[in-house]
Amino acid sequence: MSTETIMSDMIQVVTFTITDKLTKKGNYAVPIDNVKEIKIVDTITKIPKSKSYVKGIMNLRGKIIPIIDVNDKIGALSSTNVDSSKQRILVADVNGSLTGLLVDEVNEVMRFPIKDIEPVPTGAFENDTFIRGIVNVKDKIIILLDIAKFLEGADFIKESISTTTETTPESTTETTPESTTETTPESQSTENDEGILPEIDEVIKQETQN
Repeated sequence: MSTETIMSDMIQVVTFTITDKLTKKGNYAVPIDNVKEIKIVDTITKIPKSKSYVKGIMNLRGKIIPIIDVNDKIGALSSTNVDSSKQRILVADVNGSLTGLLVDEVNEVMRFPIKDIEPVPTGAFENDTFIRGIVNVKDKIIILLDIAKFLEGADFIKESISTTTETTPESTTETTPESTTETTPESQSTENDEGILPEIDEVIKQETQN
């Protein structure tokens, strides 16, 4: 699909929240073009000797994908007060490669002019290489991630996972009570008038109602 360019001067994104150790919420976003689906957190298998931001791996309809903790990846200290029932996994698609992004809460789908995206202020972030820019929408500061740069090194992670899963089949797992997916099979997906996959649209509606 090409939702990011429905209008040449607009961008459509999925926004989400992460909460640091001081319970300060940060609003982030990724282009909706890169969001394959949104899932409730299910069983995640830990991988020994993996990087700290690699939460583990997950079985996505028979396909093993790595799960990245967004808090850890961007350098924020995770809060112990996070409501795990609101945590979600955004399945990101970059050049056909799938990676799960663990976030504290999915908020909404937004569309705004590309010209409104401002450069990252110098020194504002310890590492801004994967930040595309910052936008102020409805008096809310949203940090737009460059998902391709954010997931640089994911191929190495997947190679490590492949080797590890072959040699350590009894890796420990983490399971949450919820086990259902919030999406429908990809083959049944059809974009609505705004270019949003119906399963993503439905998830966003559910999140805003809760």
